[in-house]
Amino acid sequence: MVPRILRPISRTKSWRVVVYCALRWRISQRIIRARRSICHFLYRSSNITVIKYIAPAVFILCTLHTAQAQIPAGGTPLTPDDFLTTARRPISGSEARSQIVDVEHADFNRALRVEILHEAGDTWSVEIGNTTIAPVARGDVALIHFWARGTESSDETGEVFFTVYAQKGAPDWDKSLHRGVSVGAEWREFFFPFEFIDDYATGQAAINFGVGSRRQTIELAGFAVLHYGTQLQVDDLPAVKPTYAGREPDATWRSAAADRIRQHRQGDFTLAILGPNGQPLANAEVEVEMRRHAFLFGSALQIRRLSSAAAEDVVYREKVKELFNAASNENALKWPPWDGDWGSNFSREKALSGFEWLKAHGLHRRGHVLVWPGWSNLPQSLKDLEGNSDAATLIPPLIIAHIDEITQQMRDLVQEWDVINEPYHNHDVMDLSGEEVMVDWFAAARRNLPTAPLFINDFSILSNGGQDIAHQNHYEKTIQYLLDQGAPITGIGMQGHFGESVTAPSKVLSVLDRFARFGLDIKITEFDINSADQELLNDYTRDFMTAIFSHPAVTGLQFWGFWEKAHWRPAAALYTADWTPRPHAQIYKDLVFREWWTSAKGQTDASGQFSDRGFYGDYEARVRSGGETFTASFVLTPGSKTITIQLAATSIRASQDQPDRFNLQQNYPNPFNPSTTIGYALAAPTNVRLKVYNSLGQHIKTLVDASQAAGAREVIWDGTDHENQPASAGTYIYELATDYSTLQRPMMLLH
Repeated sequence: MVPRILRPISRTKSWRVVVYCALRWRISQRIIRARRSICHFLYRSSNITVIKYIAPAVFILCTLHTAQAQIPAGGTPLTPDDFLTTARRPISGSEARSQIVDVEHADFNRALRVEILHEAGDTWSVEIGNTTIAPVARGDVALIHFWARGTESSDETGEVFFTVYAQKGAPDWDKSLHRGVSVGAEWREFFFPFEFIDDYATGQAAINFGVGSRRQTIELAGFAVLHYGTQLQVDDLPAVKPTYAGREPDATWRSAAADRIRQHRQGDFTLAILGPNGQPLANAEVEVEMRRHAFLFGSALQIRRLSSAAAEDVVYREKVKELFNAASNENALKWPPWDGDWGSNFSREKALSGFEWLKAHGLHRRGHVLVWPGWSNLPQSLKDLEGNSDAATLIPPLIIAHIDEITQQMRDLVQEWDVINEPYHNHDVMDLSGEEVMVDWFAAARRNLPTAPLFINDFSILSNGGQDIAHQNHYEKTIQYLLDQGAPITGIGMQGHFGESVTAPSKVLSVLDRFARFGLDIKITEFDINSADQELLNDYTRDFMTAIFSHPAVTGLQFWGFWEKAHWRPAAALYTADWTPRPHAQIYKDLVFREWWTSAKGQTDASGQFSDRGFYGDYEARVRSGGETFTASFVLTPGSKTITIQLAATSIRASQDQPDRFNLQQNYPNPFNPSTTIGYALAAPTNVRLKVYNSLGQHIKTLVDASQAAGAREVIWDGTDHENQPASAGTYIYELATDYSTLQRPMMLLH
């Protein structure tokens, strides 16, 4: 019969190597051994993609996948044959319970199911294991093989987590192998080769699975622990690396995604350049540089670091400005820290100061979260009501009062909110007072925030291989309910926490399609990949970002932290603790600031027009003509066609005198119609942003966004918005933000 390693394996989803093998039907043992050596060599080589083994016989197309690698002959069992029934395991109790269950799988029909019942604990607090049935020596090589899947998870990835370790069976529990594992809802095969670090007599070493880290249900099957002594090296044995379908460079989803990016994220534009005399400016040199994406690329932040004087926090702020055009709080606006439950690192003053910094530096600002409706995530004042017979009537008005207070206090600083977080696992308040309270929460937010985007947010919608169908169904049903009841929901948040069971890009796109039918904005609100495999981090960062950027319903991507010392899962961070960029940080920057960025140059034609194509966002145009240089800003949107730039209206006149302080002068004339002059003074070289906001705090136009030398300057605002349309009559605020200070003044536009 054809050996297992040469059979096509249709049930696997990702393939590593393709081998064309020529084998005679009856083959000598020497050729068999040679074939095994070739396969092992091929398995270990990441650079070889095709090998042809020439022999005068039938050609067989065969595939080798890491999850279906051949276990070499010669290993002897180190644990009892029936690991399922002989393993030490919890039977029942308050912490965990386990049972042998029937399953359907081509390689086995029974599995050990372990349910962890406590909310959180040490991984070793619940163990499954066996002691060795033979002696081993220091340096001996062994292989642990098993299958696993997670059928229920409380983690935001939707995956289950456990640890595999080979250790001394008594204190100090010295470990020869210690590997963390995460797995999703589909069966996955694992191989862990290792060397023993010491001599152990029979029964003195143990092979254990630590499964007690959190509430979850794990199924394990197909156990084998094989001892090879010194006849093989660790590198001779199969080892599984995580991967995903669609990772290959020529995967079919890529070309379609590139087409959608061109269709939905880019547009043609024509600049009609008018000179100071109002006439078309022919043959002028034009340089166009993108300054900011329309698509929001951001991160959740530790808000206290935005007002800290610590050296590492100064770097933290510089990286925020360098990397992102949007941001949110990790914890600062959650209800318990807002109420002071979390100690001195959190305060309302720090939250206000942090968001003022974000506003001053032009970042889009989202608030997380108004209501997280599980007892464990409510403030102590509400937790104290748990079990109170009147809680169902006491709690709803307290939540409305909190929404009123925080949205009113943060109204000028927060532009959008997560109204509800994680209703699938956090539904205690709805259980108590009815689902209609969710509609009330959205309505309360809208009363205070007439135009702000309002989101629902949940996890395990895109993660866990896209296989958490129950979670997806509940989310879809909840969104439909809110819409049916008239809730003013405008956006859908999908968190995007991934372990090593990442979701194929094609599946990500199909899930996005499913929820796009609601016609609401979709944002990826909490993206990270928790893996020690840097190649996986690199490839999946690129592919996930590409997939979601290509989908027209998605308006933003937010990382859940970016620095190792300020990240809930440090292995996922873009930057190490000493601010060294990890490879996937460079991948992020290459996508956002190179591949998806626009720079263009050329000359205006005889009619004063310059045309090109660019990614949607904010731009600066520099026009040189007659020895003068003019700078103007414009916004490229899907509706942009011809953008008229009146150079005299936005040119900057500079004085050579150096002021002794930073100053923002009152505009003149004021009130005005149609244009006004704004003067400002810079006491030192600095980054400068001069922006106009309406009375609701909405950004109307950027007049200056550049690094400038010290000096006094004047800018003329022509009364138009960022699309060069006339702004409405009313009161406006113009704001000068520098590296040193932020200054504001009011002005009035008349019609």
